[in-house]
Amino acid sequence: MKTERKFLKNLLAAGLAAAGLIPFAAQAYGPLYVWDYASGTPYRWDVATPVQVWTDGGNFASGTVSLWVETPETCNEENDWQCGHYEDLYVEFTNEQGVARVADAVASWSSVPTSSFQAEVAGSFAGLGIGGADGDITGAPEEFGTDADGNVVHEILGTDNGGGIHVVFDEDGSVMTNVLGVPGGVLGVASPEWADEDTGIITEGWVFIGGAQTWYNDDDLAQMAGVITHEFGHSINLAHTQTNGHVVLYGGQTVATPGPVDCSAHWYTGGEYRLPFPQDGGPAPADMAVMYPYINTNPQAAGATGADQATVSTHEDFAAISALYPAASFAAQTGSLSGTVTYPFSKDGIIGINVVARNIDNPYEDAITVMTGDWNDGIAGAAQGLGEFTLQGLTPGARYVVHVENILAGGFPTPQVALPGPTEYFNGPHESDDATSDDACDYVEIEVAAGETRSGIDIRVNGVKKAPQLVIDPAPNATEITENGQMTGGTIIDWYGEAQSWVHYQGTDSYAILPLGGITFSDNGSVMAGRAILEGAYLPARMVPGRRIELLPLPDSVPCDQGGGILEYYSHHSMSPDGSTIGGFLWNCESPGETGYFRTSAVTYSDAAGWTVLNSHLDGLSSRVNGIANNGTSVGWSALDWGWWEGRIWQDGQELSAKDLAPAGIVDVGEATAITSDGSVVVGIDAVNELFNSRSWRYRTATGEFEVIDIAEPCPPWDWFCFGDKPFNAYDLADDGTLVGGFVGVAAVVNEVLGTQKLPDFLKGQGVVNANDVGLASGATKITTNGRHIVGWTAVDGNLGSFKLTLDQLWMCRKGKSMQVAYPGGVASQLQNGATLGMCEDDLPLQYKGNF
Repeated sequence: MKTERKFLKNLLAAGLAAAGLIPFAAQAYGPLYVWDYASGTPYRWDVATPVQVWTDGGNFASGTVSLWVETPETCNEENDWQCGHYEDLYVEFTNEQGVARVADAVASWSSVPTSSFQAEVAGSFAGLGIGGADGDITGAPEEFGTDADGNVVHEILGTDNGGGIHVVFDEDGSVMTNVLGVPGGVLGVASPEWADEDTGIITEGWVFIGGAQTWYNDDDLAQMAGVITHEFGHSINLAHTQTNGHVVLYGGQTVATPGPVDCSAHWYTGGEYRLPFPQDGGPAPADMAVMYPYINTNPQAAGATGADQATVSTHEDFAAISALYPAASFAAQTGSLSGTVTYPFSKDGIIGINVVARNIDNPYEDAITVMTGDWNDGIAGAAQGLGEFTLQGLTPGARYVVHVENILAGGFPTPQVALPGPTEYFNGPHESDDATSDDACDYVEIEVAAGETRSGIDIRVNGVKKAPQLVIDPAPNATEITENGQMTGGTIIDWYGEAQSWVHYQGTDSYAILPLGGITFSDNGSVMAGRAILEGAYLPARMVPGRRIELLPLPDSVPCDQGGGILEYYSHHSMSPDGSTIGGFLWNCESPGETGYFRTSAVTYSDAAGWTVLNSHLDGLSSRVNGIANNGTSVGWSALDWGWWEGRIWQDGQELSAKDLAPAGIVDVGEATAITSDGSVVVGIDAVNELFNSRSWRYRTATGEFEVIDIAEPCPPWDWFCFGDKPFNAYDLADDGTLVGGFVGVAAVVNEVLGTQKLPDFLKGQGVVNANDVGLASGATKITTNGRHIVGWTAVDGNLGSFKLTLDQLWMCRKGKSMQVAYPGGVASQLQNGATLGMCEDDLPLQYKGNF
């Protein structure tokens, strides 16, 4: 028998943070591994007889937890207000409980009427001679050995144990750490491991359950049962599914809806409700598929889902297992839909887009999702093309609607791309890629008969020709862009002994990962700077043309160990547009002489002048440079003894306090965030008046004029932590005075031509069909000195990504006619002649008409 080990692990994890569960890979239903792409045949178990399942012989979980016990009778002054205390509680979940839940999971997967899959619990590891006399896998050294090739293997992982699925209970977390090398918070890991490569038949697999993550009050493992059933699904080669889970778990925190966003009247985006089923209610935990990649196992949580995800019961569960292990009744008793998803104004298919079918009369219980290309994985010559999909297991005679959307948290193993247009319905004969004639909310009802596969569900993603392009980048937190807009970049990590940044080159659509933290660019991109980690120390570094990354001379300061043995010499934050000067702050934990004692001090460096400490007040407080002009004028902040970051301007050897520059009535002035390339204009945030209203501010260095930028919006009703209003925070400015930033939640741009524009509304008026990609949470962090290109961060589909926007030709409406004119000169001229910014109403994408 020819065998091959499968290394890919599939993780299901849970977290306790208020924001939700820890994300891992997600995919609409399909196989984890495809054996033959040309025929579209997945790896699968031989189910002519039941697959044998073997279980760990040790406890499912055990350990001691500390619980707070309230004692109100002691909560008084005489008892020093001792209102409670912690008590240790030993908790044990037995092997019998764990095995019973495994048996339930096996039985649930084996009882799907349209599937041929069958499995049974055969016994304990002890019967196979695994895990010692009691069959208990603990991750101890004696469980490891070497194979015939000299590779280190474990009794379960890497060893051929004669076939079957082996379920390990990690009682205390040691197995996850010592055997799999995964974080302690992982709830489960599973995979097929051995297969006959001549036939594609899986012969052995494993399931590791993180028992140590069990809640102490998880009665009879009711919540962890969902983890067991999910991971068992992976061991039989099932991938993740998507239906309903994103709405149940995240609908209150992000734009997660059961239909196209612009038609869903979501609490954040608003608009008219135009879905074909009632707005009241919504999917419940019982409507979540077993293979949804997130789970909430906290029994005390109102949104606990583990118990519901323990049973194979949804239409999507049935379709997933039946697609890989079909019974004769599956094809005969259900229907299928097939089609394609293509780019706007192109015939090219899009891989990695979620396609959703919902029964209008039963939209949450009867819903199926697939990803385009999920039996393809981007492999050339595969039977399924890049943009093709097939929805199986549909109810005969039901009225379905089909829409496309992004996967909320990434695709795996199918390559995923961002949806290049709006989430939208398939609308049959009216289907078009022109958003001005194809309404994203328009749909057709689709019915299939038993045994029927209906083709032609071809969705052409909507677009608008010549609309400004909002580019969404999966890389996090863009903070840099070159003057020509061809290079963008940002920091990936810059702490805990790591330093890494990304750079995207538009011309080749390629990425470079650089070992620099806090990366900045010169205007032409020829110089990049940041800090590098070397031998346990953060050191100033840069990259210049024709050279590799070079370390700069060390400053005259004593580095700080902030924990973990990492020495902090320098933190990088800024660069002059011409690339000659960099800045940030030095760390200093002792007094080495002329630089004096400070915790961190604002500093610049140039080859001509070396290191220049801008703020060495010898007071132990901190300061930082945020921006540098080509003439050397630097701006940033200096901390006060009560923690406030007060704005600073360092010009011609003088240090100016922004508060001292402000007019009467301004009681505090926060940090300066940016400066023009010629050093003439400075902007900052947090100018606070006597009524404690906060605003951005602007200062002209030549005239001494200080201006409060009075731009704010009322607090939204859903923001309980907002008082009064939300100011516009200016984070950067161009040489023409254009400001970019946000309203503590949504990116915005401000100048004399455009006025104040929140990017989502501005882009909708420009016909940008994916404007909501910056609609939930975003911030503009950088604008080029010429005012043409903007980058920033955005929350897209539950993750932090980046965006890029180029202001070039903009749409305007004059006398009922839409026209594109050059920005900024043409726009300014047309506004003076009575035109309005944005398309005329009749020319807008249909999903935006009267909807923003």
